[in-house]
Amino acid sequence: MDEQQLRDWAAQVAGRPVREVSRVGYGASRATFVLELGGDDLVARVDTGDGPMAGTELSLAREAEVYRALAGSGVRIPRLHAVAAGGDALLVERAAGTHETAGLTDDDRHAVYDDYLDALADLHRVDAGVLDLPSFRRPTDGPSHAGGELDLWGRILRERTTGPWPLAHVTEAVLRRCAPASVSRTVLCHGDVGPGNFMHDGRRVTALLDWEFSHLGDPMDDLAWWVFRGHDMAGGCGDLAAQLRRWSAATGLPVDVRAVEYYRAFVMWRWLVSVASTIDNGGSGMDRSVHFALVPVLAARLPPALAGLMGVELAPPPELPQVPPGPAEAVLDALSGDLREVIAPAVQTAEARRRVNASLLYLWHLQAANRIGAAVTRSTIDDTAALTGQRTGSVAEAHAAVAALVAGGDPPWDEVLRWCWRDGHRQVALWPPVAPRAFAPVTVIPDPTGA
Repeated sequence: MDEQQLRDWAAQVAGRPVREVSRVGYGASRATFVLELGGDDLVARVDTGDGPMAGTELSLAREAEVYRALAGSGVRIPRLHAVAAGGDALLVERAAGTHETAGLTDDDRHAVYDDYLDALADLHRVDAGVLDLPSFRRPTDGPSHAGGELDLWGRILRERTTGPWPLAHVTEAVLRRCAPASVSRTVLCHGDVGPGNFMHDGRRVTALLDWEFSHLGDPMDDLAWWVFRGHDMAGGCGDLAAQLRRWSAATGLPVDVRAVEYYRAFVMWRWLVSVASTIDNGGSGMDRSVHFALVPVLAARLPPALAGLMGVELAPPPELPQVPPGPAEAVLDALSGDLREVIAPAVQTAEARRRVNASLLYLWHLQAANRIGAAVTRSTIDDTAALTGQRTGSVAEAHAAVAALVAGGDPPWDEVLRWCWRDGHRQVALWPPVAPRAFAPVTVIPDPTGA
């Protein structure tokens, strides 16, 4: 559905012409548009056919089931207006407020985050057994709460990626071995909990947004999203212990710290699979800069999380050798200077400014590759040969060899996880701007009971 078709369809559904269409962002799984109609505006979610989730079970038709099922439940969710005949677009009301929190005072921001935990509790109190969700898997026992999602995202990994992505395959195997045996309640999980995925009016949450990853599962899964996206990645999202106590009091459910730790690794795995799918198969209109930057961040943060689940101790990784600048250093410096000092100040639109910043990220990566790329390649090949007994000729072949080792059965997990840890450090070295986020302290998940 192109923009004109979207205009025509929305006007027909709303019974009045669309005055303006504005696209929101260019890096998400689906295209999102704000449609101004002179009154109650609408938001359109459109499957362009080339996003990372295109062709998977995570369809817009499935997402529409959630809007229908939760209508009248008390959960803060926009009202569904229409679903296109082909299932490639849906229209919902535009929720009041904003998703931005940067302009709020500390008191107001913390009030919004507290109310967000209340909104999640509202969702988790809904009886999932009576919700009409025909496309959703229903867990049958404790392990199947994680197992259904492992099966779904494992298929996406295998069907929507072309690269070897060894860490993604290692993570899937570890998550299968360590899945929680029991859950306190089966709930409808939002599936993408975090800043930016809700609207608020400055004190109170008005709507939960972006339901494409929703599923029937363990509420600890949603709490793990909040820990990872809100506290690990964003920071400044309030008092986590108080928030968990608030959620527990509202739902009547205990917080299982070990299960939240497990699902935090699961969240990172979903992110990695989504990123891999975008890099390998995303359409030309998608801005991949955030996805390229997330690969080394996840490569550094996932191995310690997996090692914690498996009881493996990770040694400090060896330092990469310092080498003199490569032959392209002067050219890359000049290009970087032009982008920062001449082009960026003259750019007018927000999207163009974002793309200029993306270009700077790519340049910093190329500068690092120019300096230490050869050393990183040698280190990866040597490290992989020690693990697999196979001497490869490139980083891609080395990654494929590790993926094959994991696929072949029961590898030496201690050594595989340590290889992933060292490889994560190598990847961060090639993307130096992401190092602060990659190596930021991991949020300690407190026991809300104080035990």
